[in-house]
Amino acid sequence: MSSISMPLLTFIQPSMLTEEQIYLEEWTNSSRLLFYSVLSIAFFTLPVLLTSFCWIRCKKRQNVHFLPYLCAILGANMVLLGTLMASVITENTDYVYDLIPGYLVCKLTAFLVNSSSCFIHWAWVAMYAERFCYIFFPLRFRNHSSCRTRCILLTILVMSMCIQLWTPIFITGRRLDSQFDNIYCGEDPQYESFTHTQLIMVLEVFATFFLPLILTIFADISVLTWKSAWGLSIHLVSQDEIRSKTSDNGVGSRKHSHMKIVSSNSMRNSQKQRSNAIRRCLISATITLFLNLPNYSLQLLDEFFNLRESSSIDVRRIFLRIDAFVYILYLMQFPITPIHIYILTRTKKRKES
Repeated sequence: MSSISMPLLTFIQPSMLTEEQIYLEEWTNSSRLLFYSVLSIAFFTLPVLLTSFCWIRCKKRQNVHFLPYLCAILGANMVLLGTLMASVITENTDYVYDLIPGYLVCKLTAFLVNSSSCFIHWAWVAMYAERFCYIFFPLRFRNHSSCRTRCILLTILVMSMCIQLWTPIFITGRRLDSQFDNIYCGEDPQYESFTHTQLIMVLEVFATFFLPLILTIFADISVLTWKSAWGLSIHLVSQDEIRSKTSDNGVGSRKHSHMKIVSSNSMRNSQKQRSNAIRRCLISATITLFLNLPNYSLQLLDEFFNLRESSSIDVRRIFLRIDAFVYILYLMQFPITPIHIYILTRTKKRKES
């Protein structure tokens, strides 16, 4: 993740700039762009996220089974975006660094950002899993258990924090150039020769992002391709079918005695509602995860090929530009999240059976 500090190099004339100084100037411009991007998105989105959170809390009788997940996702998004906003503000003011050393700010910021990101990704997966069970097995999971949901969310939170325990150890404040005050959060140099560092980071990125992404994509494919096969396990039958079997020595009556009787139109409407609901859930989760994909992929490539500190100026400049682009794309998940919440929680009136 790029540092977002804003040193000024205007005292250097363009004709006097070396390649390193030109790179520093581009780094400064990129940092300035990210600085204003984070602030503008945060000031616009945080009130919207808070309003969405309050709105979700008021919808107590609608879609109860996944409202706790949406509240948790909104809360984690507020923590994540608030941490990013606080980090860019502290990096451009001396007041905080006079009270707290820079390396501690980096460690705390990285831990909060990574933990909240991990929590958000797995909360989407958990919400889909419970939503799937509620839709495809309505009789078995018709009773909502708030205690069970809280336990699931608490487990995800503890798991997310445990996965990110390496962050305070390996992350610290670093300088881009010794001649200028260009500080960014990166890997501690004393651990660069540690043979297991890359393995730890790869496992962390996989558990934080790629595994929930794979599960979400798998869910998308399974619903779209195996929907009819899964639909058979729900055992939806029409009232006419049950009536026709009740005269068969009572066998049909005993077989369907535990099932709910519905009309043919109600059965078709129910199947359509299930399909639409599961598609909305999966599409929203997939969009959120794919907004993170370029940023996580680039950071993973940087970990293996050391693009940020490459000996080639051209490689560093290309990486700098791509990094700024994917980070802005990453920030887009925050204003889009309330839209996802609205789509997932909107309800339509049922058609008459």
